Amino acid sequence: MQMKPYLIGQGVFSFFDGLTMCPSPHSDVSATSPAFSSGFSPAFLTWKQQDQLILSALLSSLSTDVLHLVVDCPTFASVWSTLERALASSSNFRIMQLYGCLQDLRQGDDTVTAYLKKAKGLFDELAAVGCPISLTDFNLYVFRGLCNEFHDLVTSLSTKSDPLPYSELHSHLSIHEFLHKSSLHPLPMAASLLPTPVQSPCLRCLTFFFWF
Repeated sequence: MQMKPYLIGQGVFSFFDGLTMCPSPHSDVSATSPAFSSGFSPAFLTWKQQDQLILSALLSSLSTDVLHLVVDCPTFASVWSTLERALASSSNFRIMQLYGCLQDLRQGDDTVTAYLKKAKGLFDELAAVGCPISLTDFNLYVFRGLCNEFHDLVTSLSTKSDPLPYSELHSHLSIHEFLHKSSLHPLPMAASLLPTPVQSPCLRCLTFFFWF
């Protein structure tokens, strides 16, 4: 996911999909060729230079956990194929982990923002490993894990004809969270707005009596 936009932007995606093949190292080499001293053809040297630049970009994006798997790979294609073979089983296990996390997703004491951020992270990671879930399923997982105070709102939102995108879902739940908390904790009234206590007539008379 990180490398594909970079390769397309640099105009070298053909190294990724195999359309740009490695040319013969020694073809077209003559005594008058600039590459004669190295013994390699100009086409091969150009390809090699580009391949190593792409390889450098790929290696810089790898974590130390997997970098050791490709230390002996000389080309971009060999690194890519090695990673695919080594991590395929791990990806399948990761997919099962992510689905399990979605099944167990609960809001608990989290705020709406923190809860939705957690859910969106699982949603995005499933898409990144090639196993995306629909927006309808995402809404369902989020609704199932919300606290009891959201049940009435969930009933209302579930009747909509289309699933809610993330931004709209966040907006509805955040407003409900704010209103629910405001009803439990009334805003304090400013002192200047409070009614001024009126002294009772009896108390005023008693004060006047003692003054005399």
